[in-house]
Amino acid sequence: MIRVVIADDEEAYRKALHRILASTKGIECVGVGADGREALDVCMNEDADVLLTDIEMPRMSGLECIRELKRKKRDIEAVVLTVHEENELVFEALRLGAVGYLLKTSSPNEVIEAIERAVAGEATLSPTIATKVLQEFRRQQEDEEIEDEHLYELSDREKEVLSLITEGLRNKEIADRLGVAEKTIKNHVSNILKALQVNSRTEAAMKAVREKLL
Repeated sequence: MIRVVIADDEEAYRKALHRILASTKGIECVGVGADGREALDVCMNEDADVLLTDIEMPRMSGLECIRELKRKKRDIEAVVLTVHEENELVFEALRLGAVGYLLKTSSPNEVIEAIERAVAGEATLSPTIATKVLQEFRRQQEDEEIEDEHLYELSDREKEVLSLITEGLRNKEIADRLGVAEKTIKNHVSNILKALQVNSRTEAAMKAVREKLL
């Protein structure tokens, strides 16, 4: 039996959720709260498995309730059910450990499925929320790629020098091989270390091999 606590400041919606859970086999509503504080008290006193919570509520928000449950190390999964789809609220809820984020346009079956998946350790997101998460993931990936491109931006000559470093050649040997002054090679090596954010030629060589920079 999955034991659920409901937190929502709208009485009619609270009662509707309670009816849905009461009519679902394998799920029991062990308490309700008109705000995060009431829901937190119920969660602390009942052996609940899932908190089904709205976000904006008086006294204590749903996010604050989730934060307190995690701080108190209560083994309760949180599923957010709300009208809010602002990015900052979505990502804050997920950062706090919510395993589900549904909009109130979700069907009763979708809510039940989210509760069941939460207990199984699986995440559930409304389609529009999933899109936001995917877009944010892609944005972060692009930022990392841009950062990496800038970080590893080496000239052709510096790549050539780095390649010879990985072969174990010293500055003078590299200078002789390339037909340039040793001071020029020292400058190239300095630029390479700075670009790769390492402190030694050995680290540079290891990073070049490990990350296949050449």
